[in-house]
Amino acid sequence: MSGLVDQHGRPLPPTQKEQMGASIVGSRPAIADPIATLGLNPADVGALMRSAAEGNSRDWQIFCEIVEERDLHYLGVLSTRKRSVAQLPMNVEDAGSSRQQRKHGDFVRAWLDRGIAQRAAFDILDAIAKGFSVHEIFWHNEAGNYWPERLVYRPQRWFEISYQDGETLWLRDDASTARPDVEGAVAEAVAQPLDPARTLVHRHPSWSGLTIRSGLTRAVAFNSLFKLFSNRDWGLFVQAYGIPIRIGKFDASATADDRATLWRALVDVAGAGACMIPQQMQLDFVEPKNGAGSNDTHERRIKWLDEQTSKAVLGQTGTTESRAGAHASGAIHRLVQEDIERADALLLAHTLNEQLVRQMIDYSFGPPKDGLYPKINIGRPDEAPVEVVIEAVQKLGPQGFKVAASDLYSRLNLEPPEEGDERVGIAVPPQPALPASVTAPQQHAGRATASHFPTPTSRDEGQNQPQQNEQLSLHAAVGQLVARHASTSPAIVEMLTNSLAREASAGLGKMTAAVKEQFEKASSMEDLAARLEALNLPDEEFASAMEQGLLLGELVGQAKMLDEMKNA
Repeated sequence: MSGLVDQHGRPLPPTQKEQMGASIVGSRPAIADPIATLGLNPADVGALMRSAAEGNSRDWQIFCEIVEERDLHYLGVLSTRKRSVAQLPMNVEDAGSSRQQRKHGDFVRAWLDRGIAQRAAFDILDAIAKGFSVHEIFWHNEAGNYWPERLVYRPQRWFEISYQDGETLWLRDDASTARPDVEGAVAEAVAQPLDPARTLVHRHPSWSGLTIRSGLTRAVAFNSLFKLFSNRDWGLFVQAYGIPIRIGKFDASATADDRATLWRALVDVAGAGACMIPQQMQLDFVEPKNGAGSNDTHERRIKWLDEQTSKAVLGQTGTTESRAGAHASGAIHRLVQEDIERADALLLAHTLNEQLVRQMIDYSFGPPKDGLYPKINIGRPDEAPVEVVIEAVQKLGPQGFKVAASDLYSRLNLEPPEEGDERVGIAVPPQPALPASVTAPQQHAGRATASHFPTPTSRDEGQNQPQQNEQLSLHAAVGQLVARHASTSPAIVEMLTNSLAREASAGLGKMTAAVKEQFEKASSMEDLAARLEALNLPDEEFASAMEQGLLLGELVGQAKMLDEMKNA
């Protein structure tokens, strides 16, 4: 291609002059005339709205600018919404995997790296408040290398929306007329069509409807107006009741000079909040109901109006109004704000893709044969918080969950250590898993410790392995039997209990008989002690019976607990 052309194939001039700049005399003054906004009241604001809907929105756009200047809360939440999107990362998605498509994507990425779109994003999002925003595009003209080198913001009061279709946008021009592309439309004076090759128009509706009525300020206007009234009344209240009133009294013998001296003394102390009366007269000040407590009426009203503005702009109040104990609520409200942020970013990306990316590719490489263009995406990636990732690695890592170390370094914004770097942290060697064994109840300081499964350690590995395997097999067999029949067949449990009792009784009887025999043979206490010490009591059978009894008791308890949990 030999030169820059627009979307209709018409060549653009090699040197670009401002087409939508300010005019010294005419419809596009650099400084707005504030006369139309002086002494505004609800009737005046309603008239401005009706005039804008009928195709004369200049004074309305001036009013929108002044609302942002005077209502600081509206300015704050609106700027928060715009900046939250303007600072989001922008990346480019290739149209496909072919060499030419990757080349197109790299071309758009190189332009994004210049920061031109990021710098203009805040002004482009001014459409949130006024329904639309306009930027004049200044192209870098070079064969095969066309890209916007400047995006210049133009105030909305320099433009007009056609009252015939509510959508077509004109540039104000005293010497031009234009008509929208609708059947039966008539020409509209002081209107010039916009050049699509030189104009970036972003439409950002706050609700469904025509662009001429979609600006957010249209919804906030009366709220801000009433707030300004309340603020004025608050000032009058403070002046009347917040400053001490001075009263000077004079008697009947006071001359005119005496009264003049007294009055000068009164007003010189602290302004005009003073009065002068004869000493014989009485002056009463009637306070509003509830006395001094009524002084917060205006403050509460202004706060309520600010909350309504926050809801309109950010969808919630949790991130703007601080309250005690509202941390959890604020986190939820932040999610609402993020939903609006994603929607705003989606609209902004659509405007950049349709009005800038397409033209960059068409002018530099020609329209793609498949009609596919690279796409700018705006927003944060959907990824879990770092705390959740770390907790998942800590808990799932011992279960075999694997995570690439490079992913963790990236999420933490860290670089992996290189050879020779001083390192912080050590790797904990894995501990082998050993089969659990059941410990018998124990007595500690007069308190019973229930039988439990102790945590295996590497020190226990290899100790009494055959015995552990035998106990584990017995434990599993009896456990299955008890778990199957404990809750449904108590007779089996009773049978096992009686059997263990008989075994324990037999073992205890053998020991009792041996001790009784030595009692009968002993001739003295010293002789009995010697005989008992030398006696080798057969306690293995009794100990085995007791151990099995404890094991059975624990298994029965566990089976009942599991059964209750199942039926819960």
